[in-house]
Amino acid sequence: MQGKKFTRVFFATDVHGSERCFNKFLAAGRYYKADVLVLGGDITGKRVIPIVDMGNGVRNATYVGKVETASTQEELETLKNRISDSGYYYYLCGKSEMDDLQKSKEKVDELFIQVMKETLARWVEYAEKVLAETNTPCYITGGNDDMQEVIDEIRETEHVKNPENKVVKIDPIHEMASMGWSNMTPWKCPRDCSDEELGSRIEKLMGGVQDTSNLIFNFHCPPINCGLDTVEKLDGSTYPPKRVLDHGQPIMVGAGSESVKKAVEKYQPLVDLCGHIHEGRGMCKIGKTHVINPGSEYSEGVLRGAILNVADKKLLSWQLTAG
Repeated sequence: MQGKKFTRVFFATDVHGSERCFNKFLAAGRYYKADVLVLGGDITGKRVIPIVDMGNGVRNATYVGKVETASTQEELETLKNRISDSGYYYYLCGKSEMDDLQKSKEKVDELFIQVMKETLARWVEYAEKVLAETNTPCYITGGNDDMQEVIDEIRETEHVKNPENKVVKIDPIHEMASMGWSNMTPWKCPRDCSDEELGSRIEKLMGGVQDTSNLIFNFHCPPINCGLDTVEKLDGSTYPPKRVLDHGQPIMVGAGSESVKKAVEKYQPLVDLCGHIHEGRGMCKIGKTHVINPGSEYSEGVLRGAILNVADKKLLSWQLTAG
């Protein structure tokens, strides 16, 4: 960055365990000539898919409602990659272990946490190898869908940092404040909280900011009713939540946070980087602040991102990417 008058940031979010999207994220640093990489929240996957050894070299897995069979090593590797790339975790086991798992939700939950932690540790180890080649810093945070005990397992390296609930300097003048929690959702995710509590968390975090004129928000949840948080209304009284319809048509609502909106209005950072709402891809402005949600299409292996060129008290340019 020496001699440059701006810092180029590449931001992506909501990869939800997709191996392909994470690898693309790391490659994006070199491809887009980024000075800094930021991976926003919801980095872990949704579930574990057991690949069961049925004997005689045959392995079966129930994947997206269909039984998949792998009879050769090549077919097994293909199946493992398909599962990993779409945001699920695979787990190799025998029939007896599978029977035990089917009898115990507690064992399934323990396995899920174990696999999430192991995958995240492997991601960080691989990221350090890739980023060391270009000496690029990378910041990885959790989101509301990520368990706190899993996010706490992010082991910082020379180039990989966990800025969760911290204010960090991403270059000599720009600070970044990161918050992965969200206001309550119908899904009742691990790090949902009341909007009031979220506001208190944000205010406590802001106590560490020195210069709001060169500040970047890395807040997982977007501001409410900003146009980047529009989703179908869901009835959270049932699980899974059901769509709320009006004469057969979905009702669209803003699912963002009032507290985040107030924080953006109050502090007017250069940029508010958010995610959370996968279909909310785009940019809007709240006062002087550019609010950017790159969106997410992780299940298809597509990495959606945003390139930002930030200078002293200015966002020089921004661009949404997909690949």
